[in-house]
Amino acid sequence: MTRITRRAAFAMTGAGATALALAACSPTNGEAPGDTGGDVKPTKDAAGKLSVPASQVPVGGSVVVQTGSQSDPAVAIAQPSSGKFVAHTAVCTHQGCVVAAAGKELHCPCHGSRFDAFTGKAIHGPASLPLDEVTVTVNGASLEFSA
Repeated sequence: MTRITRRAAFAMTGAGATALALAACSPTNGEAPGDTGGDVKPTKDAAGKLSVPASQVPVGGSVVVQTGSQSDPAVAIAQPSSGKFVAHTAVCTHQGCVVAAAGKELHCPCHGSRFDAFTGKAIHGPASLPLDEVTVTVNGASLEFSA
């Protein structure tokens, strides 16, 4: 018979809790890996408008645009149906972490909050407030927005 010490049991419990926490923060929501658009880098015009190619945003999915600037926070852009685009700030309303695109959802890697990529609504806590809406405009083959 193998004896497990209290210290070993505690260590196993900690490892199990860590694995569970990492799984809870995983950016998957049951969709195929190809359903997420990932991160996209924008271009900026002289007037300060940011833009990305519309082709970078998958139909039925989302992308997070990393602006690389403190004054322009990351923006999540989604395409709920062909040709219809919506955008929200990509900053979690719980504690300000940048969310990740996960198909129809946006996932916060810090504490596991999830948001609907099409509405910005918080669908799993700890965040309870929705993401702020960002105006996105289709201009030819580009999507323009101001973060």
